Amino acid sequence: MEADNENYQTNDVERDSDACGHEFDHGSGHGNTHGSSSDDKNSVNGYDYDSEQRNASRYLAVLTCTTDVLPRRGLLMQTLCRSNPVFKRVRFASVQDECFKFYEDIKGNLKPLLRNLDGQISLSVDILSCRKFCEYMCLKAHFIVKDWNLMNLVLNFHRISEVGDDCIVEAILKVLKDWDIGNKIANITFLTGSVENKEIDEIKDYVQETKKLQFNGQRFRLYCCADIFKRMVQDAFEVIQMTIHRFDFLMYFGKPSSGSRWDAVYDRLKMALEREAKEEFKEEYDRDKPSADEWKKVEGICKLLESLYNAAKAVFETKDSTAGIYFQNLQEVRATLTKETNSSDSFIRDVAAEMHKRFEKYWKKMFLVLAIATVMDPRYKITYFEFSSSKYGGKDGNTEVSTVLMAIRSLYDDYNTRCPTNSESETPRPVKRGCLSSDASKRLQDYQQFIESNNQPLKSELDLYLEEPVLPWTQDFNILSWWRAASPRYPILSRIARDYLSVPVSVVTSIDEFFTMERGISPRRYASFKPDLINAIMCTQSWVPTELKSMAESSLGFGEMLEDIKLVDELI
Repeated sequence: MEADNENYQTNDVERDSDACGHEFDHGSGHGNTHGSSSDDKNSVNGYDYDSEQRNASRYLAVLTCTTDVLPRRGLLMQTLCRSNPVFKRVRFASVQDECFKFYEDIKGNLKPLLRNLDGQISLSVDILSCRKFCEYMCLKAHFIVKDWNLMNLVLNFHRISEVGDDCIVEAILKVLKDWDIGNKIANITFLTGSVENKEIDEIKDYVQETKKLQFNGQRFRLYCCADIFKRMVQDAFEVIQMTIHRFDFLMYFGKPSSGSRWDAVYDRLKMALEREAKEEFKEEYDRDKPSADEWKKVEGICKLLESLYNAAKAVFETKDSTAGIYFQNLQEVRATLTKETNSSDSFIRDVAAEMHKRFEKYWKKMFLVLAIATVMDPRYKITYFEFSSSKYGGKDGNTEVSTVLMAIRSLYDDYNTRCPTNSESETPRPVKRGCLSSDASKRLQDYQQFIESNNQPLKSELDLYLEEPVLPWTQDFNILSWWRAASPRYPILSRIARDYLSVPVSVVTSIDEFFTMERGISPRRYASFKPDLINAIMCTQSWVPTELKSMAESSLGFGEMLEDIKLVDELI
């Protein structure tokens, strides 16, 4: 069978077919185990092998693009070959072609969805490492559709041939033009230091050619929360690096802590403190044990990191987390750092001051976006800011409440102008004279004027929303479901909620938030593929419907999807 000569990938399907035995060379007619003549290589006794082979290739492509499972040597390919001999004849090139077709089919359906979206799109840019010293840019679109489902779609997985701002910006602009969504973009979240502000201005200028950005574009570039956490943790670990090495020797026979995950190091430090408190370290290790001063420093660092650890667990490990979840957790982090900057311990005071400085820079740039998303949570509204002002105090407490109120009212007015509704009061109907006498008619007219002069103006949606009591706080509250039900009552506010609750405050989720080193493509086996194939796979995995993923997973290893290949097209 054919081999890929581009040095990006190995022909796994080819090798697996050989492993299964009885290779069928469709192009030459050799290896024909069914005894067909050279004049009829495509059909044996009326059996259409070409059709079956295309379906098999289609099936393997669907697996590749939905379930993270590739046709490789081993149990999967052996099972497929036993379940249906047609898999023995499938070439990698045909699977690759089906992957590209699968990608183009779904992209063709998604383009009008995004282009005609009645709302705004937030973007996020992540940078992932790959083998051969190259990197990939993962560009995602985040938005909430009309049925109030949060969508996070990979628009492009682009190989960065030369690390540089211009390469990243050029790739982003190309995607925006290809998808024709420049007029939908509200903001874009980057890792700190990945792109310079002057380069981001190119993207902002392109977007502003077709739309006016909110807050004069001052909140167009957003920052990744997990990245700020990582940098603050690195500040803390750096000053106790030698002590961390001592713990590795004492507790793990010199095996170093996982340098790629800061939560693992944090757990080790806490465990060491617990063992020291119980006097579990043996006397023969006294010479290598940290000094009393080192133990004190570690205890202080753990105290500083506790709020970061708890916040990371709360905001990054919540399913379908929205921007509103971040504010209260980040407020706790800020309060802890502020308190420790006044610590009587000079060591902790200096470390906390460095972390606090980094956090305040992030907070200043992200406060307004996080605050608006928090107001859009019916459990918080403005009430939470009044509460935090009284709890955390500070000279800027009342100022924050005023700032948030002014911002949300300004935003409401902007949306009301762009998306007016029929909620305005109707013009009073004139009183019909009918058979009334002139005196009676005059009295009614006077009464009507009296009513109009004493009527209070109708309250806006925003006023009604803010005046209603906040909802009780519950762990399982689904804010998107609440807004789905409340949107008919708040047509303008619901638009604001859709646009701000979908803002990606971080470019990573789940366990990735604890990484301190650069992250790589997952699964790693994709790294050997051509860039355009990696892009097709990464995109389609975020695009495919849940029904199709379930079908692929249920048929995995058995090939039942060959019988339902038409349903695949219908789902697309």
